[in-house]
Amino acid sequence: MKGYIGEARKNAGKREAAVLLVLAVIGLVFIFGSWHANKIKATTLEEKHYTEKIQKEKYDPKLKGASKQNDKEKKVTSKVSSKRVSEKQKKTKEKAADAVPVHKKTATGQNQAKTVYLTFDDGPSRVSNGIMDVLKKYQVKATFFMLEPNMLQFQDQVKRMNREGHSLGLHGVSHDAKKIYRSKKTVVREMDQANQALQKITGKRTALIRTPYGSAPYMKPDYQKAVKDKGYELWDWTIDSMDWSYRSPQYVKNSISQLKKMEHRTEPIVILMHERKETLENLPQLLDYLKKNGYTMKRIEKNMKPVTFRVSKAAS
Repeated sequence: MKGYIGEARKNAGKREAAVLLVLAVIGLVFIFGSWHANKIKATTLEEKHYTEKIQKEKYDPKLKGASKQNDKEKKVTSKVSSKRVSEKQKKTKEKAADAVPVHKKTATGQNQAKTVYLTFDDGPSRVSNGIMDVLKKYQVKATFFMLEPNMLQFQDQVKRMNREGHSLGLHGVSHDAKKIYRSKKTVVREMDQANQALQKITGKRTALIRTPYGSAPYMKPDYQKAVKDKGYELWDWTIDSMDWSYRSPQYVKNSISQLKKMEHRTEPIVILMHERKETLENLPQLLDYLKKNGYTMKRIEKNMKPVTFRVSKAAS
């Protein structure tokens, strides 16, 4: 009997061990199955997320890491843009090549696009009509700074200057430094006297003046203030042709030489000349050069800011 019970217990123990083994196996299978399912799910989600990212990048060029297809589109766009930029630059260069060089605008607002102001001192005279004939032929205007005795002597020339649209300016009366620069009052007195003569001949007065030999060194600050207070605008020049000294075609070469040095400067180009026979004879040569090189010749206007500095101390 005891042997039977022992055998039964032994068999029961085996069955219990088998059950536990089966349960353990089932547990492991369940755990592995759950882990594998979760992994598949995670992989699926990751693939889905990656696919969505690719699709989003494909239609949003702002995102980094765009698809290969989008990269190709960018390359094509880049080539087209580069071609357009190249064509635009070519057109810009062609326009620049055809354009006339322009001087930069000055602080006073008068520049300008290669503009020259021709001025003649000491007239009117016997050569005034000849000078005006040349100016008319070239269709340009100039400015004449005239002396009172000469205006009274050559009244018809003054009337013609006025009639043909040239600017009329005053140069005083005596053209004698010892007389006109005796005091600020004598400067104003000579200009007033010359203005009275101009008004008598043409019926008009002017504010434009140029003092003999230029403003330096004679026109001291109080002298300049005196003429300004009287309503006058004092003008000097930026190019001295030296026609008063050369009395030959050399004045043209001298003017052109100075003009070339001023090509990249911004101040107005005011050329000083005189009513002389040699100036008249060679004036066409100077105007030809100016025309061929794109310069426009204009008269001085009252609303312009005067040039009161000088290139040369030699003078009128």
